[in-house]
Amino acid sequence: MNPKEIPIKDLLPHRNRMLLIERIIEVNDASTVSSAVVSDDWPLVSGGSVSPIVMVELAAQTAGVNNSIHRLQIRGKEDGTMGWIAGVKSAVFHMDSLPVGATLITRTRNSFSFEDFREVTGTVTLDKTVAAQITLQLVSA
Repeated sequence: MNPKEIPIKDLLPHRNRMLLIERIIEVNDASTVSSAVVSDDWPLVSGGSVSPIVMVELAAQTAGVNNSIHRLQIRGKEDGTMGWIAGVKSAVFHMDSLPVGATLITRTRNSFSFEDFREVTGTVTLDKTVAAQITLQLVSA
């Protein structure tokens, strides 16, 4: 199974304007890299830009891809989709807004894992500029 060939909609429960990530660039046991283009359809858009808060969701969805692929490898497709409840341990935004049309690269890494709990560190970049650094705590729903 090549994880990059699995449709994102098979890995995440998000649909329509809440499905933010568009492409899986890289995935391994502990980390995932995804890309997304900021759209005027995204939540929190105003005047041609988006609130940086959406980068928390980008990190959560990128981590969700990794956790879903892991679940598929262990339990198989019959297990169905499973969500994760995310808590934000920390979020540092280095941009006041994100321009519509910008490409964002999100990198997440499972820094701690125990049973159905994960602590995930994430970085979102715009071009080569770090736009946000985020730490999430995830529990299987």
